[in-house]
Amino acid sequence: MTAMELVTIMLTLIAAAIAMVLVTVLVSSLVQAHRLRLEPLQVVAREAIANALSGRELKANETLNSLSRFSERCIVTVVLDLAPSVSGTSRLMLHALGDETGVLERARRGLNRRRWSTRLYSARVLTAFGVESNDLCGLLADRSPEVRAQAAAWVVVTPSEPAIHCLIELLNDPDGLCRFAAKDALIRIGLASSDALIRALGTADEELTKSVLEVAAAIGDERFYEPSIGLIVSSSPDTRALAAAVLARTGSPDAGAALVALLDDPCPEVVMAATAGVGKLGFWPGAVDIEPLLNHESWDLRKRAALTLLSLGAPGAVLLRATAPGEGPAAQIAGQALQLHSLPTRSEAA
Repeated sequence: MTAMELVTIMLTLIAAAIAMVLVTVLVSSLVQAHRLRLEPLQVVAREAIANALSGRELKANETLNSLSRFSERCIVTVVLDLAPSVSGTSRLMLHALGDETGVLERARRGLNRRRWSTRLYSARVLTAFGVESNDLCGLLADRSPEVRAQAAAWVVVTPSEPAIHCLIELLNDPDGLCRFAAKDALIRIGLASSDALIRALGTADEELTKSVLEVAAAIGDERFYEPSIGLIVSSSPDTRALAAAVLARTGSPDAGAALVALLDDPCPEVVMAATAGVGKLGFWPGAVDIEPLLNHESWDLRKRAALTLLSLGAPGAVLLRATAPGEGPAAQIAGQALQLHSLPTRSEAA
């Protein structure tokens, strides 16, 4: 290859790079111009919708009819912004708005389209408007993970027993985004999902059991006490640790003794969860069983034990003060915990 050919290739590559930069700048400018052109319309639409939903307009029907001059995309964009703060009678007004403009009808039809992006957009619209649909369970098994994740968010708005059951099945989804969306949805649904979760624990495999326990630990329903007691003897250390976390959140007076029994578990992770659980539960009789852990070989476990004793109030503080004057790891962590306890809080310092 001659020098002239090399120069020609380099100049061609430079020209191509310059062309790509110019195209990128042009596209960005067009997008920005389109956004600036739509902003005034969205402000007007937002004001009209907010007035209708708040009841400040005496003629709400006329307000809804006036929105027909806005595009569907403009209305949906505004609704997606306002929907999280809408409830009660305002939610009924939101339905009327969707029916009046035809947005909901088009979204319902879009749920069965072949393109996943259309199904995703339709599910987002119906979620924002809080519309119930028989297609929801089907979307939770959609071939697109993005659509399945959006369907999980939809269940939060319109929770039904079949949809919650499908949501629990989604906890075993191969896609991480869907598993996260399902856990988040079940936690946000809260106590209404407890019965279905308890039933699932009776037949779930090991992986699904762990996922259900993670959700149960976040919900904190006392009805999880019985299934959790049965799982603290599981052969899986992860399951035992999660069961301990659930027990601590049930608030049952019998959970304290069960957590103390787990302090002798051969797995440090289980002991860590049980130690933290004793503190969360405020089970002060367990302080004497926590105290030996101040001398554990694991620094993390020693720290957890010290913090748990602090959280148990006077019984824990007495044991820390008795240990602190000595020597060794237990005395060191006890002394550090007492120093932490003696620090003034922000309100006291002020």
